[in-house]
Amino acid sequence: MEIIIAILFFSLSSAICLRLFVSAHLLSEKDENLNNALMWSQNLTESFTGCDGRLLMIKNLYPASYLTQSDNESDGSIILYFDDEWNTVDDELHQAAYEAILYVKKEPASEAYKDVNNYGITLTGDSITGNIAILDLRKRTEGFDTIPDDDEFIIFRNRIDHYCMD
Repeated sequence: MEIIIAILFFSLSSAICLRLFVSAHLLSEKDENLNNALMWSQNLTESFTGCDGRLLMIKNLYPASYLTQSDNESDGSIILYFDDEWNTVDDELHQAAYEAILYVKKEPASEAYKDVNNYGITLTGDSITGNIAILDLRKRTEGFDTIPDDDEFIIFRNRIDHYCMD
């Protein structure tokens, strides 16, 4: 009887330890993905700032990226794909596990900075805004063309802007 109780105790202890190890592994993976997403978001933010929001200049910094443009030359997206180790993927997109999207849009500064108008300040010129999202593609069969509204696949997102005076 005592042996059965001891075996039951050790079985419960091993199940608890196993659950702790699995939880620690999942938390470590989530932390690693967040760190890499933050790093790539920072890279894209600095590229956006350094290139004054110009799509083609930003695209030239990332040879493995894809460029999609709208009718307006200054509006569009730059898309980067990454494998499981966060290395860029350019030719075999089926290996992509993560995706970074930088969406750039040029609009009048008075529209982009509406909250400043409440203080009686009138802005002239244009603003180039950038939305950056780092996405997890491991549970999807294909990538995104635009930043999704749903946060289910988004690891990290941020917004940046560049004010262009006349």
